[in-house]
Amino acid sequence: MSETDTIVPERHCLNCGQPIVAEFCAHCGQEEKEVRRPFIVFIQEFIWVVFELDGRAYRTVGNLLVRPGFLTRQYFAGRRMRYTPPLRLFLIVSIGFFLIVSLVNSVEGIRQEMTEIATGESAEQPIRDALEEGLTASEDEPANFEGAIDILEQVNLPFLTEEANRNLRTVLITQFEANVDELAENPRDFLTGSLEYVTFFMLLMMPVLALIQQILWILSRRYYVEHLVLTVHNHTFLILMVFIAMLLGLVEEAALPVISEVSGVLSIIAIVWIFVYLYLSLKRYFESGWFVTAVLYLVASLAYSVVLGVGLVGFAILLVLFA
Repeated sequence: MSETDTIVPERHCLNCGQPIVAEFCAHCGQEEKEVRRPFIVFIQEFIWVVFELDGRAYRTVGNLLVRPGFLTRQYFAGRRMRYTPPLRLFLIVSIGFFLIVSLVNSVEGIRQEMTEIATGESAEQPIRDALEEGLTASEDEPANFEGAIDILEQVNLPFLTEEANRNLRTVLITQFEANVDELAENPRDFLTGSLEYVTFFMLLMMPVLALIQQILWILSRRYYVEHLVLTVHNHTFLILMVFIAMLLGLVEEAALPVISEVSGVLSIIAIVWIFVYLYLSLKRYFESGWFVTAVLYLVASLAYSVVLGVGLVGFAILLVLFA
C-alpha cells in the first residue's frame, strides 16, 4: 500500500446497521446527517425545502403553465424527483395565493378606510344596506333570510333525542344569525376570513372531477389515481392563472398609457388559454382524438359544473352556519 493510499472506514446506518456508501441508506432510506446543529441551519433547510431552491419549483411551475398534461405524464413515467409532487404543489400555490389575496384585501381595506375618514362616506355601505334589507322584514315583505331560518327550524336528526335536536336547532339558528350580522357589518373581513375554507372545498371537489373523468374516459383504461393527479395539476394551473389574471386586471385598472391596454389584451389571452389548456391536457394525456376529446371535454365540464354548483350551495350554507 502506497503512502498516499488511505483507508476509508466502513460506515453503517445508525437506524438499521446496514453498510452505507452514499447520503442515504439503501436498506431503510434514512439520511446520514448530523441533527445536532445550530438552529439557523434548520431555518436554512426549511426555506430550502419549502421554496425548493434547487430549481424544482421553477421548473415545475414553468412546465405547468405552458405544457398541458406534461407534469402528469412525467409523474407516471417515473420522473418524479425533477418536479414538485402534485399535492404539495397544489397546497403551496393555493395557500400562497390566498395569503396574497388576503394581504391585497387588507391593504385595500386600509385605503378605503382612509378614504372614508377623509370623505365621511363608507365604500361598503351599499353592500351593508343590501344585506340589512334581508335581515329586516317590513309589514308587506318578509325578510330574505326567513326561508333559511325556516329550513333550520325543520332540522331533525333521527339518531338524536328531541331535546338534543332542539338544542341543535337553537345553535344553528343562533350561529346563522350571528354570521349574517357579521356579513352585514363587515363584508370584506367575513369574505376574506372565508378564504381559508376554499382550499378545503377544492380538495373535496377534485376527487369528484377525477371520478367524472374516469367514467367518461373509461375506454382509456387509466387508473383512478391517474385521473386524480391530472385533476390536481389542472386545478393548480387554474389557481395560478386566476392569480395572473388578477394581476393583469390590477394593471389594467391603473389606467397607465399603453401598459393598461396591453394588460387588457393579455387578460383575454389568459382566459382563453385556460379553456385551451384544459382541453389539451385531456387530449395529450389520454391520447384520444380531437373530436372525441372535445365532446368528452364538454360533457365533463357540464357534469362538473352541475356538481360544483350543488357543492357551492352546500359550501355557502355551511360557511354561513359555521364560519
